[in-house]
Amino acid sequence: MGIFPDISTATLVAVVLVYLFAGMIKGAFGFGLPLASIALLPLFIPIDMALGVNAGLLPASNIFQFAQGRMMRETVVRFWPLLIGVTVGVAIGAPLAKGVDKQVLTVCLGVLVMAFTVMTRFRPEFHIPTRHERSAGVVAGVLAGFVGALTTSFGIVFATYMVGIRADRRLMVSALGLLFLVSGILVAGSFWLIGFLDPQRLALSIFCLPFTFAGMILGNKLAARLSAEAFRQIILLVLFGLGFYMVFRAIS
Repeated sequence: MGIFPDISTATLVAVVLVYLFAGMIKGAFGFGLPLASIALLPLFIPIDMALGVNAGLLPASNIFQFAQGRMMRETVVRFWPLLIGVTVGVAIGAPLAKGVDKQVLTVCLGVLVMAFTVMTRFRPEFHIPTRHERSAGVVAGVLAGFVGALTTSFGIVFATYMVGIRADRRLMVSALGLLFLVSGILVAGSFWLIGFLDPQRLALSIFCLPFTFAGMILGNKLAARLSAEAFRQIILLVLFGLGFYMVFRAIS
C-alpha cells in the first residue's frame, strides 16, 4: 500500500489504532506508551517490526514532554549518571535483540507488561538515600537501557527510580522526558544498525506520530473527565490482560 507495500490497509488501520490507544496511556499517566504499543502490535505485525516502529517513534514523542518540564539544565546536571548508565545498557542489549528467540522475547514482554500494571496498581514505597542517588542512577540506567533495547520500554525502571528519590511531579515530567528522549535516540540508532529499523519502518513511525499525539490529547481529556482512579483501574486491567495473553500465546 503506497510507501507501505508489505502492510495491508487493515493492518495499517490496526497499527494506527494501537498508537492512538498507547498515546492515551501516555496522556493519562505520563509514560507507558511503548509498553502499551508493544503489547498490542505483535498481534498485527512481526515483533521485530513492532520493536523497530516503536524505536522510530519514541524520540519525537518525548521532545515535548522534556521541554514542557522547563527544567532542562537542572535535569541534565542531576541525572547525567542515569544517562551514562542508559548508554551502557543499550550498547549491551541492542546487539542481543536480533538474536533473542521471538517466543522468549514475547514471554518477557508479557511479563514486563504485567509487572508494570502490578507495580502501578500497588505503588510500592521505597526510598533511595541522597548519598546513593548517583550510584543507584547508574545501575538504574544500565538496567533501563538493557531492558529498553530488548523491548523499547524504559518506563518501569525510570519511574521506579523517580519514586525512590521522591522526585516531585515537575521534576519527574522533565526527567522522564529527557531519559525517554535520550534512550529513544540510542535505541533507534542501534536498531537502525542491526536492521530492526529501516526506511519503511521509520516512515511508518512518522505516519503514526500524529495519531499518537491525538491519543495523548484524548488521554488527558478522558483523565480529566472521569474519576482518575476509575480510569487508572480500567487501563491497568486492560494492560494486564494483554500481558497475560502475550505470555499465554507464546507458551501455548
